[in-house]
Amino acid sequence: MTSDQKLDAILDALERGRQRATYGAVASRVNRPQRFLMRGRPCDHRHSWIVSKATGLPTGYGPHDMHPDLLLRPEVLSTSQQLEDWLAHGRS
Repeated sequence: MTSDQKLDAILDALERGRQRATYGAVASRVNRPQRFLMRGRPCDHRHSWIVSKATGLPTGYGPHDMHPDLLLRPEVLSTSQQLEDWLAHGRS
């Protein structure tokens, strides 16, 4: 599976589970530098689940670009291990 395919699978899972994860956590899982993780991808609802560790929000997104349920869950998966566990053990 390519890093783009892994990223798409993670995005799909995050959206289904209405769960945010940090750029760093996701970048680690797909073996891609955090800085370039979202390069070439649109600023839309699906991609807004990947967020900044500092703000809990996606970088460079306007209010209408973010999914309406983005802040539904207060928890943000901030490490690769948290993301891996969440993906492996089902989404709450």
